[in-house]
Amino acid sequence: MANTRPRVELIPIFEDNYVFCLIDDNNQEALVIDPGESSKTSNYLKENNLKLTGVLLTHHHNDHVGGVRSLISEHPAPVYAPMKNKSQIGSADTWVAEGHTVRVGPFEFQVLELPGHTLGHVAYWEPKFKWLFSGDVLFGLGCGRLFEGTYEQAYESLQRIKKLPEETLVYCTHEYTESNLTFCNMLSNLDDSPITGDSEELEMYANQLLSRREMNLPSVPLKLSVELRVNPFLLAKSVAQFTYLRDLRNKQ
Repeated sequence: MANTRPRVELIPIFEDNYVFCLIDDNNQEALVIDPGESSKTSNYLKENNLKLTGVLLTHHHNDHVGGVRSLISEHPAPVYAPMKNKSQIGSADTWVAEGHTVRVGPFEFQVLELPGHTLGHVAYWEPKFKWLFSGDVLFGLGCGRLFEGTYEQAYESLQRIKKLPEETLVYCTHEYTESNLTFCNMLSNLDDSPITGDSEELEMYANQLLSRREMNLPSVPLKLSVELRVNPFLLAKSVAQFTYLRDLRNKQ
């Protein structure tokens, strides 16, 4: 049987979270990212006869880590978590930081420290497949709220994402794109808005998004090439512009 390319399955949990299951069909193995709840992921692994080879965590919030202990009790595997969250995540056995590489099966992730949403937040970049697992740093047409970090940190984290190849697929952990579209439409109607994206591109984006959501399909993964042209937080040209946007979004 010919080798098949690894794939990413999205497992919906809670109201708008996704758990990512990276599947290597050649070996019937799976790697899981941010299991905030365990039962759906565990059932998926069992139903598809997949062996869990690892769990990657982006940050310490419970909707990303709450299912880890239960999951690995049924499917033992190493757990990788941000070193800066060592005091907040008790279920990991391998701690990662900027510059580290995580090798699991056919995957080789580069660890990027992207503070802002939280201080210890990391993302996992897989250069071979051009996949970025961004946790809560970047969303469709939006970005994560700042719970611990500064505006400067969050802005710089987005600048790092902007430097990745345009063909990158961004796997963000929340289905927030529709509500962020409402914000973008409001923003485009402001007379004094300093951020202007490509209006035709945004209209196309909106049509495709609404069509997918009507069919109950996810907006994730995001195409970085498109987000670079329509996501106001990626279009911000300075910390001041980013701060203006983030404060405005917080009020919505």
